[in-house]
Amino acid sequence: MEIFVVTEGATERQVGKVLYEREVLSRRARPRPRDWKSIYGQTREGYEQVVAALKGDEALLAEAKRLLLVFDQESSSSPATRAAQIAQDLHRGSATGLWQQVSWNPVDGWENLFECRLAGSHVVLHISDAAVANANRHDFDGYILRLLRGPHKLKIAAKLVPEGLNLNPQALLQKAEREITQMMERNGFPWTHNKSWLYAYITAFQFRQSHVGFAKEVVKSAPASELRQVFASLIAAWNLLIQGDDR
Repeated sequence: MEIFVVTEGATERQVGKVLYEREVLSRRARPRPRDWKSIYGQTREGYEQVVAALKGDEALLAEAKRLLLVFDQESSSSPATRAAQIAQDLHRGSATGLWQQVSWNPVDGWENLFECRLAGSHVVLHISDAAVANANRHDFDGYILRLLRGPHKLKIAAKLVPEGLNLNPQALLQKAEREITQMMERNGFPWTHNKSWLYAYITAFQFRQSHVGFAKEVVKSAPASELRQVFASLIAAWNLLIQGDDR
């Protein structure tokens, strides 16, 4: 059983890969592509690029019997509002009539999950709706921040300290959570995006890779029980596609 995965960015795929390797996402299904890389390549990342790629892909719905779409809520007022916008954008100028038929049905028990069936394909839409206080956008980065601010943050931080450096994980967390943030506020530049807070952690921990790599390491370092809680809606979307008509 395969689940085709199309995401707005690279962070979702790299985190998904770790969740799958740790069996937080069920092994009853395999991801497609198998290596969790982008179906459309790195040049087709970002909302507009991915939507355009989907609209021009007539073969995907014919091949993919199970398709998982992962998009951010961004500044929309609710996941449902964002889902409606995505449907509208897929309808507009679609090269294939199949995408013109997209009409999302909400999934019971989840305000950020939606589904539809197109030409025999089961499509599940996951709207990433996480945010920290004062953020004006909801997105996948918010889930990483929930881990970094959750009950196991000190354990996670201890694993993020660069090897060979005698640094106090708790002190680094304080710098990311308070000192860097408060410095920006004092200078009249309060943060409004999840990624700004995420880069505060990257700076404090002197992480030398991208925010995608940092998110991956955070998920690797978090207890499986915490991952199941934070990514509960993503797990539910994955399981929904596995269950299909059996539920």
